Amino acid sequence: MTRSKGWLAAAVLAVLCSAGLAQKPVRYTFFGGALLGTPNGFSAGAGLTFAINRNVTFDPTIAVGRSGSTGLFTADGVFHYEFHPDNEVIIPYILGGVGLAQWGSATHGSAIVGAGARIPIGHGIWITPEVRGATHGLARFTIGITKSF
Repeated sequence: MTRSKGWLAAAVLAVLCSAGLAQKPVRYTFFGGALLGTPNGFSAGAGLTFAINRNVTFDPTIAVGRSGSTGLFTADGVFHYEFHPDNEVIIPYILGGVGLAQWGSATHGSAIVGAGARIPIGHGIWITPEVRGATHGLARFTIGITKSF
């Protein structure tokens, strides 16, 4: 990706994040898991969840990881559509958004699509397995712990 495309992707991500930042965050998540594709390795990070309406949330996340001896940093913003927003049952969701990955000496941007679920384990606490399809270090399978504010 050229430098100008990198700056354009960063600007798009900032605009997408600004819509969510106008709201108060409703949940936070810590996650870790495997990177899928190239590069492969491990990634761990954190994110916030901003409610847009009853079914839609915006989730910006950052993560760091390793692929062999190369470090990886990712930042992304995705929208989740939750199918059953009821805190008493498993809540499946689909997601879509954009992200940036820095690994080696290159920065890459990618569209992101995926699916996951929030599984309640306590009052306002969920386990969140999630799989994301993307390129350049943004594809991952993670398991997270989510807590509502």
